[in-house]
Amino acid sequence: MDVETRLQLIKNIGEEIITEDELRRLLETKEHPVAYDGFEPSGN
Repeated sequence: MDVETRLQLIKNIGEEIITEDELRRLLETKEHPVAYDGFEPSGN
């Protein structure tokens, strides 16, 4: 899968991306990047 396709898939489900350029560079240099998937419970 090319970088642009991978980038679009991530942008479709990711709510917070630091910068698109940084994500693109990561996808260009790492075949299997690791991402943080945070969860913050709020309310009662």
